[in-house]
Parts: sequence; structure tokens; C-alpha cells
Amino acid sequence: MDRLGPIRGKLKSRNSPCKRKYQPYTRALRKEVNRVYDQIYAIVYGHCIGDAIGLLTENLTKEEAKKKYKEVHNKLEYVHKKILPDVHRRKWTIGDWTEESDHMLLILQSILSKNGEVDPLDFSRKLMEWNEKGFPELNDVCGLGTCPQVKSVISHPQFSEEPKKAAEIVWRDSRNKSATNAAVARTSVLGFHHYNNFGQVIKHTLDICNTTHSDPRCHASCVAVTTVMSLLLQRNERHIKKDGSYNLTGVTEEAFRYASPLLSSYDQVKELKKYMFCETLKALELDEQCKSNYTYKTLGAAMWGLRQKDFRQAIQDIVMEGGDADANAAVAGALLGCKLGIQAIPRTWIDQLGNRLWLDNLLDRYFDILEGRRTTKETTL
Repeated sequence: MDRLGPIRGKLKSRNSPCKRKYQPYTRALRKEVNRVYDQIYAIVYGHCIGDAIGLLTENLTKEEAKKKYKEVHNKLEYVHKKILPDVHRRKWTIGDWTEESDHMLLILQSILSKNGEVDPLDFSRKLMEWNEKGFPELNDVCGLGTCPQVKSVISHPQFSEEPKKAAEIVWRDSRNKSATNAAVARTSVLGFHHYNNFGQVIKHTLDICNTTHSDPRCHASCVAVTTVMSLLLQRNERHIKKDGSYNLTGVTEEAFRYASPLLSSYDQVKELKKYMFCETLKALELDEQCKSNYTYKTLGAAMWGLRQKDFRQAIQDIVMEGGDADANAAVAGALLGCKLGIQAIPRTWIDQLGNRLWLDNLLDRYFDILEGRRTTKETTL
């Protein structure tokens, strides 16, 4: 996509994500770089868009979602948030994403501030600052929507200096049962950063996960998502069919081999496999009472979404299951965006997404780092 104009929207954003031009490369390499950059755009936009659409049914049961959105279930738009203007949904403006994407973008901001390095302590401090102020440049007054488990970790006295230790203490206090989806819902950035190096992808994934989540199931679900993403970006011949499409079974199996060693028992490995290879949304029970924010449910929804062919239909199907729909649709949107590309995302979902100029500026700065240009400027409107 070429740069489009005129700019539009309340934040003066472009009509669609812009495509950069890469003059220093040979034609063949430039084509490959364009492909990867397009996929990165689609990962970030897919994540934010899935998050914003998922807000429509977040915390609802499947039956409640069906009842509320019966007339529009197959043509969901951000504006349909008006159908259910309750206290929770009113926290965000129409077209805005929630804390799932905020935390994902905090990781990206941390990478930018460290000129390409992944620094868990820097991310932790940014998370603390966000919790108090949100993104002031987007007119936030504080961070919204953070789950109680993450709040407990952030408020621990040791978090600012030793976030991993603080997370371990909170996890032990939960009797080693706390395995929420907040870590997997923010991890997408780490799937494309250094995507050609599995060792770095896995290390960075675990480093950031450990700042708030100590449960091995959280580790495994995060690594599953980021290794799937890195495999899609690599497009290795062993995972490409004769028609040029992905061998998604092979991709999933390889990601499972990276994730499963992080677990400590056969039962845990068996459960991971169940969710990664689940064939139906119904079997995931995404709106299960008291378990809707379980990390494997978000992982399962994302892996199911990855196997679909239509971005809109897949996201709508996940959202209409209710539960922690914004997290589920965010990770599914990131994986499916990586697979299908930015052109597969509905135009209205791109055009009407809030804060897009701010988002594009973040991505431009990230691409500057990839191209060897150090960046110090802040992302402002």
C-alpha cells in the first residue's frame, strides 16, 4: 500500500497503515522486507482491532452476547458499543482498544526507548507509570482495565526493582493457581522482534512474561504464541505448501515443541496440547464462569483463529463467544493478521480505529531501528 491521503479522523490519522519504501535494498531483498513489514503492521493492527471489537462482549456470557448483539452479530462495528453502554464499556471511547493493547504497546515503547533491546525492568517501570497515568498524550488519566492479579504484582513493594521476585511472591500467595491471560494478551510484539532467532524470541518472551506472571502455563502460552508468529514471519520452506499457503499443522506442532518443555508434568503438557489443537470454539468454553481469563483459553481462541481464512468472520465468531473477548480477539487478530496480511482486515475496522496516527508513529520508529537508524523522538500527536 502506498501512502494514502488525505488524513482523517479525530486524531488526524491516515486512511490505512502506510507502507514504507526501502531504497537501499536489492529488488529481491526489498520484496522480502516489504512482506515482513506488512505482516508486522497486520500483527499490531490486528491485535488492536481485535481488542477494540472484543470490548463489545467482554465479560458477557455467550447467551448474553447473542441476545444483545443478535441483529448485528455478523457485521460488528465499533459503534455497536452503544448497544450496551454499561459502566465497563463506557471507560473507553468508540474505536478505542483496551489495556490488552496498551500493555502490548508498552513493550514496543520499551524496545524503542532502549534502541532495540528488551529490558524487563524498563518495561516494568513503564507498566507502573502507565498504571498511574495511562498514555497522557492520548488524553488518558490513568491505566484502565488491569486485572486484579497484575495489579497485585504492580503494587508489591519489590516490583519497581525486582519485578520477577514480586510476581513469584504473588503467585505463591495464590497457591500457585494464578494463570491469567494478561501476559499472553500483550506478548505479540515479542513474536516479531528478532523473529529470525528463536533463542532470542523465547528468552525475551519469558523475560517479559516473568515480570508479572510466574505460572509455567503462562510461560508456555506466551512462547506458543510468539514462536507461531516467528515461524509465520520466517516462511521456512518446511512450513509452506506447494500452493504457497502455510502448513499450519506443522507450524503449530513446532511451536508446541518449543512451549511444552516449560511445563513440569504430563498432565500440563496434555492440557497445553488440548488447547493448541482445539478444533471448535464451543469446546473452549470461553465464557466459563470464573475461568474466562485463563491463559489457555486465550491461547486456544488464538490458535483456532489462526486456522480460519476470513479475518472478520473469525474475530466476530470469537467475540460472540463472550468471556474475556477483548483478550481472546486481540491475540487471534495478531496471529491471523500475521498470516493473512493487512489487506485482509476489514477497511472499516482500520479506518475507524482510534489513535492511529500515534500507532503509526510507534511503528515508524520501530522500523527505523530495524533499518539501523537510532531513534530518540517521542511519539506524540
